[in-house]
Amino acid sequence: MDKQRDAFLDYLTYQKRYSPLTVSSYQREINDFIAYVRQEAYQDFTECDYALIRSYLVALNKRHLSHASINHKLSSLRSFFKFLRRQGYVEDNPFMLVSALKTGERNPDFLFLDDMLGLLDSIHTDSDLGMRNKAMLEMMYASGLRVSEVVNLTLDHVDLVHQILFIRGKGNKDRYVPFHDEAKVWLVDYLEGARHELMATTHQSHNIVFVNKHGKQLTNRGVEDIVNRCMRDYDPTRKIHPHTIRHSFATHLLDAGMDIRVVQELLGHASLSTTQIYTHVTQEKLIEVYNKACPRQALERLEEKKKSVD
Repeated sequence: MDKQRDAFLDYLTYQKRYSPLTVSSYQREINDFIAYVRQEAYQDFTECDYALIRSYLVALNKRHLSHASINHKLSSLRSFFKFLRRQGYVEDNPFMLVSALKTGERNPDFLFLDDMLGLLDSIHTDSDLGMRNKAMLEMMYASGLRVSEVVNLTLDHVDLVHQILFIRGKGNKDRYVPFHDEAKVWLVDYLEGARHELMATTHQSHNIVFVNKHGKQLTNRGVEDIVNRCMRDYDPTRKIHPHTIRHSFATHLLDAGMDIRVVQELLGHASLSTTQIYTHVTQEKLIEVYNKACPRQALERLEEKKKSVD
């Protein structure tokens, strides 16, 4: 099992070219599952079936993990078994039989950091449209853009020297949003190559940044389709909206310790209460860490372990 895990991690590193952070996340998730498989006295992955997966889900729930965290593990293992099946190591992928757990509709949809980076890393850039997709999603995540802000972004509103976008958002509220070096690299490559080629196909001449295959301005629906296709290639079991990327941008900044009022300005929210909905992930993490470290919880786990030994 360790060799098959390592083969998968090499595949992610050298063929998919995932970031070290993403690969490390996959490794943690798979190692956790391998430990459980061995605990249940299974010898290899070919013996893993639906019954084992269900018992694994029960074990994860007993660890008081959130549904979002469990779904993240399921997504990683689903991809892993997809690889094993393609390589002929297993005949079936039992994780395809398990649906994602409901996370509730109260909180905005988001991707964990390693999933977000994994999605970006998975975009193929061997075509003009692929280069556009890569540049567009990198900018959406780097600056927390709304769909309407993406399709209406113009060249004169992009300051490549200072790495800042001028954005006219909802209610004609203007704001300046920075973008990082990685996003700049992909944007410059797209502007200097793919965009020019796409516009030349139908002799277009305008200053819209992101264009469709005919060199014309993208629509909101066009951006939604692109995001969905990219997500389907990364994880076919999940469907996201472009706003998910904006939600992830805000959530990750707050998790990293950025002041909520700064995040409010970056997002262009008129009210701080709108920005506060993104603090749910930080709270989830606090609860998760507390449950793992709480002395009473630790004692209960110790007692359970003693009972299983007896």
